[in-house]
Amino acid sequence: MTNYNNLFFIRNLFLILMFSISLSTSAQLRFDYPVTEIEPTQLIVTYTLDYLMDTTNPNFIRNADMLLFLGENSSKFIGKEKYISDTIMRKITNTDEFQAFLMDRNRPFPKFSYAIFKNYPTKKITFIEHIIGGTFKFEEDLDLFNWQLSNDTATMCGYKVQKASCDFGGRSWVAWFSPEIPYSDGPYKFNGLPGLIVKIGDTREHYVFKLISIIKPEKRQMIDILEKDFIKSSKQNFFRAKDAFRDDILNRAKEAGLSSKDQQTAARNMAKRNNPIELIRK
Repeated sequence: MTNYNNLFFIRNLFLILMFSISLSTSAQLRFDYPVTEIEPTQLIVTYTLDYLMDTTNPNFIRNADMLLFLGENSSKFIGKEKYISDTIMRKITNTDEFQAFLMDRNRPFPKFSYAIFKNYPTKKITFIEHIIGGTFKFEEDLDLFNWQLSNDTATMCGYKVQKASCDFGGRSWVAWFSPEIPYSDGPYKFNGLPGLIVKIGDTREHYVFKLISIIKPEKRQMIDILEKDFIKSSKQNFFRAKDAFRDDILNRAKEAGLSSKDQQTAARNMAKRNNPIELIRK
């Protein structure tokens, strides 16, 4: 396999596995999941995320654009590439179209495969992510953060901002929020401040979210959720399943038909994903 093809197959490992396992087990891929509309989107906020995926290579900082869809009472946070990919996927109606989508070298490659809904249901955070074997869904309390407000102020992205800090997921975080933007929300799970978070990062700068833009949708756009056959889980059980997949990556890659060399490449690449945003999963 050429270097280009190797990179392509490794980057697509999860979707290739899903497709291959579905065929081998004669399982039927569904393309008719119902959609629940939560509420209209009022603002679309784009953040850039600089993150360190591999602590053994601290000079290699990766980047991803992330989207926050803000409604009057709820929000949805998702990677931009995943949002584009999901939008395309919703138009697929059969297995042939799905396979063609997987093999399209020009399609988006999501760096993060989760979606996070805040205040849906009320006072809850809903986290959804697909792992081979199923799409997991778990809830947490919305009130996760014990913010400490500071008197420090600044101007960022043209907005007056104020500093706040908290500990979460085994990291210490510093946020800058703007009371001028009256949404108690922000990237990832972060929320609960008296204004939208414009910038937030952990003190080691392994994960840093920065506001790029805020726009109003040009046409009516709903915050919605695709109602798959979710595996309803606790947070702890979800991460156990995710860790089990990581530990079994060689067998999973073999099931997908990758060569021995590419199986080893998949294992090495998985080992580089050693610095999750939440180090403590409680």
